[in-house]
Amino acid sequence: MMGEGSLKKVLIIAPYTLLPGETGFNRFHYLATELVYRGHDVTLLTSNFIHPYKKFRNKMIENQVKYKLVLISEKGYKHNFSLRRIISHMQLERNIKEFVENMTNIPDVIYCAYPLMNTAFNVGRYSKKNKIPYILDIQDIWPDSFNVVFNLPNKVFSFLVFPFTLFANKIFSMADHLIAVSNTYLSRAQKFSKNSCVVFIGADLEAFDKKGNQSLNKNPNEIWLTYIGTLSYSYDLITVIRASVTLKNKGYSEIKVKILGEGPDKELLKKEALELGAPVEFLGYQDYKDMARYLCESDIALNSLSKNSQGSITNKLGDYLAAGLPILNSGTNKEVINLIKDYHLGLNYNSGDKEMLVSKIEYLLNHMDKMVYYGLNSRQIAEKKFDRKNTYKKIFQIIEET
Repeated sequence: MMGEGSLKKVLIIAPYTLLPGETGFNRFHYLATELVYRGHDVTLLTSNFIHPYKKFRNKMIENQVKYKLVLISEKGYKHNFSLRRIISHMQLERNIKEFVENMTNIPDVIYCAYPLMNTAFNVGRYSKKNKIPYILDIQDIWPDSFNVVFNLPNKVFSFLVFPFTLFANKIFSMADHLIAVSNTYLSRAQKFSKNSCVVFIGADLEAFDKKGNQSLNKNPNEIWLTYIGTLSYSYDLITVIRASVTLKNKGYSEIKVKILGEGPDKELLKKEALELGAPVEFLGYQDYKDMARYLCESDIALNSLSKNSQGSITNKLGDYLAAGLPILNSGTNKEVINLIKDYHLGLNYNSGDKEMLVSKIEYLLNHMDKMVYYGLNSRQIAEKKFDRKNTYKKIFQIIEET
């Protein structure tokens, strides 16, 4: 704990964080909790709507956290691509702006997630007006990442979103410090700030190991290929399903694909798997300890992204590394490709290329020594670069010294 003179009132604004009892990890709850343990007065501002679940939070969640939790209302929505979502986001942004501008307990520092864009802009403007240090945490690169949906030629897309690009540049320039979840995201924004760094989302290795050490009584003859995360347009799970069928038909009866997660494409994927007779099990959302158990029992991790996905160092990657798994990656992000290649963590393949994926899986199955080698490297890199207990010290330092 810090000395009394250096304690701060910290406002964390994270419209779409995850809270206790909600599957997955988003670093803002973790940061808020750790800052409280360090002696700070912390308020976390987030939505009353849980984006992955498409349902509203029970206000009693406020009793399950150590910090002050403020739930800001929005209408909610059922589908990611809908007018109702746009309206809901606009209402949330408006309500966050109103809350911040009418605060009576003025913070010493504001730590804000990006996106949402309007929220980051409104909070940045408030910070400048009131001379409050403003730290921006870049979780995604809007509007750049939108093209995974529209799939337009890059020059056409860049022209169409140019006004939003200028708006994003303005937001980045407001920050006293920029923190990003990957070098890819930081490279987009760092020229607009004198102070910037990367802190991977990472994994809580101590908690992961405690939760991952209970067996699921897996059949020792099975080889589990496991994917965790959202089932949506950003992820190429159709190719995984089809590859598993090809392997089954080639006599690899031990192959089992485990898919942990939910999302708008779940029913489409289940239908495809059922029609093809694929050896795939959809396990839905699992709480963190059960997710960790599945990963620790798995043999290969699937980082299966779509061709146009802007995903870089994601949540799931940290968990795959923590479990010590060889990784099959189809993401086109150079930072991830180079991470896999340079540190010998697994193999890269082309999104949508079923035969290439089949050949990579066959290679691993026929070279078990390589699987072990890649897995050991994964765990080592998790300990060096992804353990939040060590890597998040940089964030705490920035907050406490700003």
